[in-house]
Amino acid sequence: MRHLIPTLITIMIASLLCCLPASAVELLVNEGEPGDDDALAISLVVLDPGIEAHTSRDRQQGIYPEIRNAEASYLPYAMRRTLVDSNHWGAVRVLPDAETSAEILVTGRILRSDGVEIALALTARDSRGRIWFDREFQITATDDAYQAANRRLRRPFQDLYNEVANQLLSFRQQLSRQELDTIRRVARLRYAITLAPNAFDNFLALDEQGEYRIRRLPAEDDPMMARINRIREQEYLFIDTTDEQYAELYTEMTPVYDLWRQFQREQIVYRTAYEARLAKREKPQSGSYQGLKQTYNNYRWAKLQRQEMKLLAEGFDNEVAPTSVVVEGTVFNLSGTLDQRYREWQRILREIFTLETGT
Repeated sequence: MRHLIPTLITIMIASLLCCLPASAVELLVNEGEPGDDDALAISLVVLDPGIEAHTSRDRQQGIYPEIRNAEASYLPYAMRRTLVDSNHWGAVRVLPDAETSAEILVTGRILRSDGVEIALALTARDSRGRIWFDREFQITATDDAYQAANRRLRRPFQDLYNEVANQLLSFRQQLSRQELDTIRRVARLRYAITLAPNAFDNFLALDEQGEYRIRRLPAEDDPMMARINRIREQEYLFIDTTDEQYAELYTEMTPVYDLWRQFQREQIVYRTAYEARLAKREKPQSGSYQGLKQTYNNYRWAKLQRQEMKLLAEGFDNEVAPTSVVVEGTVFNLSGTLDQRYREWQRILREIFTLETGT
């Protein structure tokens, strides 16, 4: 019996691999711990949903404003999980607004998302203003992709997230230690300028390429810089606190979201085939398999709309528990949308800084 175990394991692995897409993009993972020099922090901004004007044609194509708005937050969290899993970076956070002082900032827009295809226009730049990439990432889901997801082997659009992570890593690996250190220093100085522009505005300058360069650095024991670093950590404390709530919400939404995308794909595939038959004047007979399948799919889709759409649409509408943050013994309770809470927390921190420094 013992000699059969390796054979059985081989068969099991082969059966699992056969369910994965043949052209899978594998995530480049750091097996050790990222060094301090390499562990840049990444800020992922909630995506532009890419909806200018909602029309009945949009709905026919599976574009629902509520769903798109949910995806605009959901997809960055999916990318965040992938970046964390790669183990190549420092803190990876999802922000409601672009942060000018981020070490690495990723912004973007949803171009297409219908269950068959996801296309995102993404831009990554570092604190200096240097663009790492500015391009479209696109992936088409197959039957195999959803089968693998149902078996919990691979997320339907995981290849796209892997490609984004690998692209970021590829650019970082081209930078010298000195450049990585400069990115961190410029990020700190740009944050300092937002709080005390009169004191720090002349520490940075823009070169001919429109990138920030350091003119001079504050002293290591600069008391104002120490206060700024403390305020910055408190701002990140808010993001990390809300992130725990949204990570749980992401997990709860994933099965519903995957189901919606799978049903959308089935509808699109059937509609495409149906239109092709009409073009050839080959109308399906009443009671045919395809006709019955369409009726059944419509029923499932209608049921999903009634029972689950509200959860999906409101899931990332930021209606989670109020955020409580403690600063030097004082408890601040923040409520409202994530964007509202983030802005309110920034306002409170700036007031604290102003009172401490008299600026």
